Amino acid sequence: MEQFKIIAQETNGRVRIRENSQFNNISADRVIIDENVTARLFGKVNDVVLNRGSRLFFHGSILGNVKNKGGELIIFTS
Repeated sequence: MEQFKIIAQETNGRVRIRENSQFNNISADRVIIDENVTARLFGKVNDVVLNRGSRLFFHGSILGNVKNKGGELIIFTS
């Protein structure tokens, strides 16, 4: 099982994810996920950029655009 860095505090603005991470309370303008990084996000974001080999498990709402450069996006809705 992959190790995830857990970020529990509210995260805003522009976020670049460089290591496998879980954000439990995100409200970001833009999220960029680096190559071969897996992220799990709970909340809402405006724009997402997925780089090659990245994976995003998203629980919430994407309000803007997704730019996919070879990643994988899985969206869970309620």
